[in-house]
Amino acid sequence: MFKRTGIFAAAMMLGMALAPSWSASAPSSPADDEDMPFKPYWENEIGLGTANQQGGQSTNTLSYTGTQHFTEGGNFLSAEVALSKQKVEGVFSNTGTLTTEGGLGLGFFSPSLSLGYEVGDSVWRQGDANLTLGFQLWDPLALNLTLGGNAGSHQGDISTFYPSLAGQARIDTASWDTTLGPTFTLWDWWSLSLTLGYQYDTTYQLQGIKHPEVKVPVNQSDRIASLTLGLDFTLFKGFILDLSPEAGQEYQPAGAVYSPLAGGLVANSAPTTHNFVGGALSVSYSFE
Repeated sequence: MFKRTGIFAAAMMLGMALAPSWSASAPSSPADDEDMPFKPYWENEIGLGTANQQGGQSTNTLSYTGTQHFTEGGNFLSAEVALSKQKVEGVFSNTGTLTTEGGLGLGFFSPSLSLGYEVGDSVWRQGDANLTLGFQLWDPLALNLTLGGNAGSHQGDISTFYPSLAGQARIDTASWDTTLGPTFTLWDWWSLSLTLGYQYDTTYQLQGIKHPEVKVPVNQSDRIASLTLGLDFTLFKGFILDLSPEAGQEYQPAGAVYSPLAGGLVANSAPTTHNFVGGALSVSYSFE
């Protein structure tokens, strides 16, 4: 009896001695993964998109975005290069855009600032700036407010509108816009957003090309109110499909004014307001 008990005790002690080496080789649990410290990483995103407006504007875009994530809370810096083809004064033109953006993750509050510059055919030049304020109201619901604007110029044949500037002329414009809307993350693979936007576009001057001293002050404004439904689907890891139907109303004054929805100058004998529909489709792929 004593010998059997001694053998049993020795076996127990041997098992306890071997237990630590077995548990060290076992796979880590999800709880162990959550305790691992956050490591900054670089994320790459390639996107392809197309957008069309009832007014006549059509845009196709290919983009690459690189983002450095600094903290788990959401501090980041990113840079984007985009090549696009869009309508400029009735002619499809190639444009390129470089945009830099930085943001902070402060718990429920996530502000970010982006600055961009565009160049392209038709001597297209435009600077952009946007401030985005994100609020995580609770787990599935966020609210986003964006304030932005741009200033730029391009060339076009405006002899139809201003015979004194026969042929090509430079068209100087500026724009201010704001958007507000919630985003619902319904499931890991599907999010839904609804965005109310208002855009105020000013055409403030036309200038001759051959005779730059010839300047025509315009000071006309085009105003656009819109409602956009965003549908984001994660097709599988890294791939996201975005559908964004849009509807709204545009106000155009009497005379000539640049319309972003038309992609060029439009002329009216009297102020006019009209409804419009549009939409965008894009596919993006993200990888580290």
